[in-house]
Amino acid sequence: MDRPIEEVQWRDFELYEQVRIRQNRNRFLIFGSALLLFLSLCAVPVVKERLPKWHSLRAAREISIELERMKTLSIQEKRPVRLKFQEDGRYRIEILERCSDGAVLRELEPGVWTARAAELTILNRADAAKHSLGLATDEVCFDPVFGLEVNEATRAVVVVAPVNDLTAGRLDRASYVILEGESAKISIN
Repeated sequence: MDRPIEEVQWRDFELYEQVRIRQNRNRFLIFGSALLLFLSLCAVPVVKERLPKWHSLRAAREISIELERMKTLSIQEKRPVRLKFQEDGRYRIEILERCSDGAVLRELEPGVWTARAAELTILNRADAAKHSLGLATDEVCFDPVFGLEVNEATRAVVVVAPVNDLTAGRLDRASYVILEGESAKISIN
């Protein structure tokens, strides 16, 4: 016995619907993949330009954590503590008699402020003077009684700059750890 024509047409229509749904899904996946690829390719130059700034901001955050630890250590030891940055991405913490004379009583184990020492550097006073950054320093001394001791004022700036930018003479991707006031309040810019 033959099937009625309507049943055959309905079955064909259902099969056609399934094929059409599959085609629409494939079309959507292809379009979505192409859009995702396009947006990814458009983001490459932006990420390449901003990546050094992101690295310097991450290093500035790590430095601010070490500065807070230095302040805490100074209060615990009841003595001035100096944090000195070295060129190879390391720092030294020294416990002093007074910040002004710099006589070291005890030196703690050196630490690392960044794993990206080849890409980032801390500006020392000489390099900072070349870029007209008068408050930039590569060492910070904190006294638990007198607070932050800096020559000019109670303000210091630790500048974390990408090495490639320094050779090009630009500091727009550098990050700044600003210490203000006698309590050495830390802010990152």
